[in-house]
Amino acid sequence: MHRRPRNAVGIALAGVAAGGAALVASVAGALPAHASRRAAPHAPHAVAATTGASFAATHFTTKLAGYCPSTITVQTNWLPEADHGALYELIGGGGTMAQYSYEGPLGSSGVKLDILSGGPGDAGLETAVTLYTGNPVARVTPDLTMGSIESTILLSKKFPTVGVVSLQEHDPQVLIYDPHEFSHLDTIAAFVVAAKKGAKFYVSSLNTSYVRFLIEKGVPSGSFIGGYSGDLDKFVTGGGMIINQGYSDAEVYTLEHETPSWDKPVGYTYVYKLGLNDYDEVVQVRRSRLKALSPCLERLVPMIQQAEIDYLEHPAVVNATLARFNPKFGASYWSTPVAASNFADHVMATQDIVGNSDGGKGPVGAFDVGRMAKVVSTLLPIYAAEKAGTFEPKLTAGQIVTNAFIDPSVKFPT
Repeated sequence: MHRRPRNAVGIALAGVAAGGAALVASVAGALPAHASRRAAPHAPHAVAATTGASFAATHFTTKLAGYCPSTITVQTNWLPEADHGALYELIGGGGTMAQYSYEGPLGSSGVKLDILSGGPGDAGLETAVTLYTGNPVARVTPDLTMGSIESTILLSKKFPTVGVVSLQEHDPQVLIYDPHEFSHLDTIAAFVVAAKKGAKFYVSSLNTSYVRFLIEKGVPSGSFIGGYSGDLDKFVTGGGMIINQGYSDAEVYTLEHETPSWDKPVGYTYVYKLGLNDYDEVVQVRRSRLKALSPCLERLVPMIQQAEIDYLEHPAVVNATLARFNPKFGASYWSTPVAASNFADHVMATQDIVGNSDGGKGPVGAFDVGRMAKVVSTLLPIYAAEKAGTFEPKLTAGQIVTNAFIDPSVKFPT
């Protein structure tokens, strides 16, 4: 099943805007300066295979009680999956599962963490909206959400948010193709040639941000077919002429290992390598709450950074937890067997989806503000042409991301 549906430029926000307009507060202009006093999550360590919450309790020890809400609620952008592994790492395997929720002590920090599922778990709302209107399924307003920078830009006027740490260095969004029909589909020019040969691109919507970007760059609009929602039949039966939207750590595994009518290698190209270098798994805060939550974020963000490292180095406990969560998903089309999560981890670790920032030299989770400025300058004209009406036309990268809470010492080992 397709996860994390990408933003449609012509997104229907009328209903949520009507319910949430009164909640949108005035936005302060400046972001906080980099904290001079940083509470480290814990010292570097060798992770042993553990069960339950024992690892989290002994390694995530920074005091959050008195600085953070007694329960920190995080709204994720889809059903539980390996991409969210760092958040589950903070609890470990001893949390309480309920439909669309996983809750437990955040290490021995003195507070709880409640991880809310997206997709059906938040009625399909863009996660930024839930910070203002609440999650209508869980009936709670989260403190933090996970979302993409595309969403942040698109909703920057109606529902402004600030990204404080990214769980991924690059977006795993890909275009999947049959390598027996096409080879070296790794440039926009190559996709234009494929379209002229009759290839069709099966995507969620023609108004999706990256699709509009590709059309602007010359891929014929008539070559796109909208409506993709996880159904891979068109790709399988398309005689090699269907290029399918997907994720390198999801649909690729499904096609190669869980689709008997295919079950062979596929080729794929990352959208970020075509020029739209977004961040997709960004932990965000409502902009008007940034100052109030800063004491919490100064302590919490370094813990999330370290949890990302811990999870990818030793993912067994979390992946077993995700597999146990399957009956609680409330969505028959979504499952996370351990093998699928292991595949996702391998892709994230070996294909530069998760890693140190700044070309491997910087800390985990930090933003490249210059890179974000390019994304902003690329997408604003597209949104303006579509008359989206939900974005701030003079938006800058510094308004939507900050490295103020990032601990520069938290890095993957070289």
